Amino acid sequence: MSFTKNPRAGHTHSGHMSMSQTERFRFSDMLHQWGLYLRGVYQFVRQPVSRQTFAALSEALVRFRSNADSVRFMLQDARVAQLCRERYQGAVYEPAELIKYPIGSLGHEFGAAMLAGKFDPEFYRDYYGKGPYHFETDEQHLRFRIRQLHDLVHVLTGFDANEVPGELGMQAFNAAQTMRPFSIALVGFGLLRIVLNPRELPLTLHQIAKGFALGYACDQLLAHRYEDDWSKPLVQWRKELGLITEQELDFAQYRHRAAAHKDSMSFGTRA
Repeated sequence: MSFTKNPRAGHTHSGHMSMSQTERFRFSDMLHQWGLYLRGVYQFVRQPVSRQTFAALSEALVRFRSNADSVRFMLQDARVAQLCRERYQGAVYEPAELIKYPIGSLGHEFGAAMLAGKFDPEFYRDYYGKGPYHFETDEQHLRFRIRQLHDLVHVLTGFDANEVPGELGMQAFNAAQTMRPFSIALVGFGLLRIVLNPRELPLTLHQIAKGFALGYACDQLLAHRYEDDWSKPLVQWRKELGLITEQELDFAQYRHRAAAHKDSMSFGTRA
């Protein structure tokens, strides 16, 4: 298995990595990386939808070659590339302030969901510390932005943030949108977890299938500045993003779109 040597090194100004800038891990590095990976798996078994699980697994997979591929994939969208060059970070918000926006607006509905779930809008401080944040590479910025948008994407897509099948559906959505190995791994571990709780099988498979189909059907969610337009109605955001209803999903159509998605990923051969 190939790994990139350092998530802070080997990137050009556009976030791409050349083969001459890619090295193999030392044995000690590999042991450390697998230690992170096993800790992530352990956290997933204990607390599948906890931020400790997400942080541990995300960091464990940063140096995988597939993570570099996912960055290249996301940057194929010119709008994402522009926000990445800007190192765009949405303004910090307070749920108690967001809920003051008109009922039905993105701000109000998102604020209500955050307050109901008692979610921390800056949960990523556990890893990044207190802002402002500075990122040396595109990968670091994209990883942060995906974390920053996690709860908001739950509200936009409608996947339940408080139960495992809903979180797996959301990660399947993210896998289709970003090709990140982190999301792919979470979906895989989630399916293995069903061995311990087979009653979750129907709902879990349904949510995962819905997530993949919806992720391929809609616009790239990383391409937008949601924090600049909290007053826009949630239904309008969903319409503009192409977040169609489940009844409108044509799985055969999006299977073909997924195949086209794959064909566009011309990243060359593996080392």
